[in-house]
Amino acid sequence: MMRFIKSSVAALLTVVILIGSYLPANAVSDQPASYSSSSNSGQRDVVCTTLSGTSANSYYSGKYTYDNLSELSAAEIQSSLSALMKTTHNKLSSYDDCHYKANLTDCENNNTKNLSLIYTDYDATMNQWNGWNREHIWPKSLGGNTTTGGGADLHHIRPSDAIVNSTRGNDKYGNVSGGKQVYGGTPASGYLGGTSSSTYFEPNDNVKGDVARICLYVYVRWGSEWGATSITKVFQSVDVLLEWCELDPVDTWEMGRNEVVEAIQGNRNVFIDYPEYAWLIFGREVPSGMTTPSGEAKQGSTGGGNTGDGGNTGDGGNTGDSGNTGDKPVDPPVCTHAQTVLKNSKAADCYNEGYTGDIYCADCDELITKGSKIPTTNAHAYGEWELADDGSFVKTCPVCGAKLTLTLDSLMAGVESDAELILILMTLGITDSTLLDAISK
Repeated sequence: MMRFIKSSVAALLTVVILIGSYLPANAVSDQPASYSSSSNSGQRDVVCTTLSGTSANSYYSGKYTYDNLSELSAAEIQSSLSALMKTTHNKLSSYDDCHYKANLTDCENNNTKNLSLIYTDYDATMNQWNGWNREHIWPKSLGGNTTTGGGADLHHIRPSDAIVNSTRGNDKYGNVSGGKQVYGGTPASGYLGGTSSSTYFEPNDNVKGDVARICLYVYVRWGSEWGATSITKVFQSVDVLLEWCELDPVDTWEMGRNEVVEAIQGNRNVFIDYPEYAWLIFGREVPSGMTTPSGEAKQGSTGGGNTGDGGNTGDGGNTGDSGNTGDKPVDPPVCTHAQTVLKNSKAADCYNEGYTGDIYCADCDELITKGSKIPTTNAHAYGEWELADDGSFVKTCPVCGAKLTLTLDSLMAGVESDAELILILMTLGITDSTLLDAISK
């Protein structure tokens, strides 16, 4: 009997081992077996380690496979990815879509009653609208300044706590030294959303990769079509952007969102599926061992050799049988900021504060010096009295257009002598010849 039990256990173990040997190596319990295309089925902060269960494999076919693209120059990779995301973008979302579909794209674990607010990670409900609103990760004022096209792309727009959104404003993303912690308002009161300074906004670590990959998407998908002409318009530097991409790897929630947005508008954010492309389009070497959904970083693929400007910034030129690994990557030249331009300046007037303006590099558009407020004058700069068609006398402020109006009847009422009238006029500062001549008639 004992011999039978032992043989049965051994047989069972053999079956278990055989079954296990046929399971995919990347089939791990915390990865969704299949992502939903109707609502986000991922989970925040669970690192995504596979493209299994997504439609990514069918999206990147033919000339758009990683093996093919990674052999191209940096400029060619960027151009190819732009073409892929544009040609598959078969439905342009509206700005309303960014509101009313948020509980599908930004929910967690298919729970469409709630949606996760970027920055604070607060789970809001749709009826808490106004406590949350739509955040342009790439600020409108630094891009196309519209709520159409790139300004209404579901890959771009994210629901955010209204207070954190307002505090961030159009500040670039960057690493903040010191600064002020930013907390959400109602309903996300007490939830930390990041740190702000006079120059940069730094979100919490677990969302840094999200914003970096969204900005990369806007930069490559929309480019000059929506004013997203330089990544340093919205980021402190390329180095900081790549640092954040590596610090905060793609999680299953981000992948789940990519799947849902593709089902709505047709295209994917390629930097979620293949974060490696973030390095390749800038001619940088992909960090070895970095965990990505594609797994290509661990394969040591780097690519992106020739940036198109005559300099080899790739990972080794010819990697064929000859054994020639080429030159080491060369960082793009650092901008010297030799030419600057003033932007966003505004004069103060009688009621409104002004702004000295921000100084930007004319070549790379990086913010050099942030401006400061100019206090309101709190006073009108009235000009001369002028005789109006109705016989009244008017002074106009050339700054804001405010007017002072006097009539002869109002001046003469109750006046008993010329001396008294002259005294009143002098007290009011009315000594202009036009007015005095009119009174003498």
